[in-house]
Amino acid sequence: MGFNLSGIVINKNYKENIEFVEKEFDWNLEFIEEIAFEVASENWKEEGLCDIYFSEHGTMIFLNMDMCIDSWSTQNDNVLTFALSETSMAFNLEYCEKKENLRSIMEVGGKKMSEEGDKLPVEETLSDISEIIWEQIGIVLGKSFWKIAPEEKAYRYKLLKKENVVIEEIAVSAKPESSKKWWQFWK
Repeated sequence: MGFNLSGIVINKNYKENIEFVEKEFDWNLEFIEEIAFEVASENWKEEGLCDIYFSEHGTMIFLNMDMCIDSWSTQNDNVLTFALSETSMAFNLEYCEKKENLRSIMEVGGKKMSEEGDKLPVEETLSDISEIIWEQIGIVLGKSFWKIAPEEKAYRYKLLKKENVVIEEIAVSAKPESSKKWWQFWK
């Protein structure tokens, strides 16, 4: 079947300051429960859920794919936004440093739909977009995805708009027209 994951990775651990993430991304997060990493990283994240894992030096936020089409960034951090659907062979990578988008790659069915910015260092040795995403996750998080034990702690939140309404289809309504041309391939 393959992986179907999407999310945001930040090169700083915000476990003790989740309010910063809420402010930077204009979110309201309502804590639901502590979960295992294995649950947080399950395929096809349901809309309105936000699962967060904290490594020693980073934060990994799992979101619905609709929310990971465009890049997310913070004022002082390195941030990777990714969508990885091995089932649909659709991949999106957005990498920012301090609000500046340095690299953007979108690939569907082996065809590059868009590519902007300078190649990342991992692209010097890797050419497969899924391998590039996995490697970049490890670089930004400070820990390889594959070295995270399934039973490690993660945290489940309900993702709310500022008015405390569960976020539904927020990215679909905010997508640029150019994205709509390839969106049908994601699911």
